[in-house]
Amino acid sequence: MAAETPVAVVKREGPHERLLLILVASAVLAALDLSVKMTLPTPEWAFHQRSPEWAILSALLLVGTCALSLVPSRAVALAAGVTAGGVLGNLASALWDGNRVPNPLVFGDEMNFVAFNLADVVFSVGNLVLMATLITVTIRNRDRLIPPRRLARALYQRTRS
Repeated sequence: MAAETPVAVVKREGPHERLLLILVASAVLAALDLSVKMTLPTPEWAFHQRSPEWAILSALLLVGTCALSLVPSRAVALAAGVTAGGVLGNLASALWDGNRVPNPLVFGDEMNFVAFNLADVVFSVGNLVLMATLITVTIRNRDRLIPPRRLARALYQRTRS
């Protein structure tokens, strides 16, 4: 009787696993931001007032980052989660504090200062990494992109000559 050789089962991750990665990363980073905002005191002049439109745009941005789970890349999902963590941290603190976002990280004084919070840093870094990962995935999969239409090709040829 021959011994059976184990068969390696390779499970490809799908959008659900990538969505979970986005949600977990964003929740952890937003919680970290909120704990910093609750721990460090914020001078009254270092709050940024936010509008209801900003809150709606932030919510739409969160939906957009979740939609990036459809891109077959864990790196894109992680970067989307980092970006969403920054958005979620500022959105949660604005909703919690009457549309005002505290900025406890202050350098300078009331006249000459830079005031920001961890969510601002997380969003900025996440956005940069997200753009880099999306560019990388696009270049690696350029053979799968929809070819340009005839008019677009003609315009491209015209600009090249």
